[in-house]
Amino acid sequence: MTQRTYSIGEASRLSGVSVRRLRFYADEGLLPPAGRTESGYRVFTDSELVRLNLICCLRDAGLDLGTIREVLSHDLSLAEALKLRLEALEAEIAAQRRVASALRAALRSSDPTEADLRRYWTMTRLSQAERRSVVERFYQEVSDGVRIDPKWIHQMIDSSIPELPDEPTPEQCDAWIELSEILNDPNFIAQMRSNASEFWNRDGFDPAAYRQASDEMRLKAKEAIDRGLEPASEEGAALVQDWMETLARTLGRQPDATFKVWLLGKYTEHDDRASRYWELVAIMKGQSPQASPNREWKWVLAAMKHHLAG
Repeated sequence: MTQRTYSIGEASRLSGVSVRRLRFYADEGLLPPAGRTESGYRVFTDSELVRLNLICCLRDAGLDLGTIREVLSHDLSLAEALKLRLEALEAEIAAQRRVASALRAALRSSDPTEADLRRYWTMTRLSQAERRSVVERFYQEVSDGVRIDPKWIHQMIDSSIPELPDEPTPEQCDAWIELSEILNDPNFIAQMRSNASEFWNRDGFDPAAYRQASDEMRLKAKEAIDRGLEPASEEGAALVQDWMETLARTLGRQPDATFKVWLLGKYTEHDDRASRYWELVAIMKGQSPQASPNREWKWVLAAMKHHLAG
C-alpha cells in the first residue's frame, strides 16, 4: 500500500515541529526523508511522522540526541533508554531538593552571606561517610579530656547517623543542616564537654547504673504522661525525689541540700538544643519529631525544675 507523501512544510504543519527543526533532525540522521522531489525537496511519509513523534517524545523526556539515535537504530532498547533517563532525572530532582534546602537555610538569616550559602550547600552534599565524620568529630571534641567509655561514644555515634534515603525530603535535608550547625557550634560543644566531665570524671560514677536508671525513669515519665499527670502533681514530686536519689547514687554523691541545689542548676541551665538534637535525628530517620524520647524528658525537666525549686 502506497503511503501518502508530505512536503517538509506539510510535515511541519501536521507535527507542529518547525521546518528548521525538521531539517536539523534530517541532517543529524535522526529523520531521513523518504525521498526527494525532482527539484531536490525532502519528502516525508506517515512512517517518518511516526518516527518524528517518537523523537519528540524522547526529547521531551530529556534524552540527548546520541541516545535517541541509539534507540532509533535499535542499539539501545526503548526501555533501557527510559530507565537511564529516569535515573538521571531522579538524581536531578534530588540535587534540586538539596539546593532548595540550602537556600531555605540561608534565608533563615535576614542578611545571608556567600559564606552562609556555601556552608549550607556543602552540608547538603555530604555523603553518608562524610556525615558520620561530622558526628564523630563532635563526640571526639566533647570527650576531649573526659573519661567517657568508648563503647558509649560508639553507641551515641551509631544512633545519631541515620542514613538518608537517595531522595531525602526537604524536611530531612533541613534537619541535617540544623543538626550539623548544632554539632559544629563551639559553645554547644564546650557545654556538652562540661556536662560530660561532671559525670564521667567523677570516681564514683556508675555509667551502667545510670543508663539503666535513665531508661526506667523515661518509662515512668511515659506512664505519667499517659495517665494525664502534670509535672507539678504530687506523683511528679514523688518521681522527682526518686530520680534525685537515683542520680546521687549513680554519681557517688549524697542526695542532700547541696546536691539538690546543684541538680536544680543543671536542669535550669538545660540547653534546648540537646533535646532538639534527637528530634532532628528522628526527622532524618523519616519519623515524627515526637518519635524521640524528648516528650518524656521534657516532662521530667519540667517536674525537676518545679519541685526542686520548691
